[in-house]
Amino acid sequence: MKKLNFLIFVFVIITSCTNKSNEAQLNEKIDKFKDSHEKLIAEFDSINNYYITPFRIYENIVLKEKESNPDSIIKRYKKLIKNYPNSFWKHESERRIENIKKRKKYWTEKNGWKFDDIPKKPNYDEQIISCPGC
Repeated sequence: MKKLNFLIFVFVIITSCTNKSNEAQLNEKIDKFKDSHEKLIAEFDSINNYYITPFRIYENIVLKEKESNPDSIIKRYKKLIKNYPNSFWKHESERRIENIKKRKKYWTEKNGWKFDDIPKKPNYDEQIISCPGC
């Protein structure tokens, strides 16, 4: 009986020691997981700030172009360019600003954008017009 108690005691000590090493390994894995999680969150924030947010702003401006006057559209695009100078949408906004400046003559305060007055043979700069900034 004493031998059996001794064997159980030794077994408990051995298993408790291995549990501590398993616990240390588990803590190490949890720390690695936390680090990778933080890196992933930082990456998602970066993607959101550099790509998604500027695109949503750009999309909103484009969708409201037909209802707005040229000066307010240009102001919105310039604000987008100022806030996100390194995004792809800066380049697109600059192109749309130039197109709006060329087509400003088709906007009146009374009627808004009137593309019906476009001549049948448009100039080289204005071959196809479907919206103010296109």
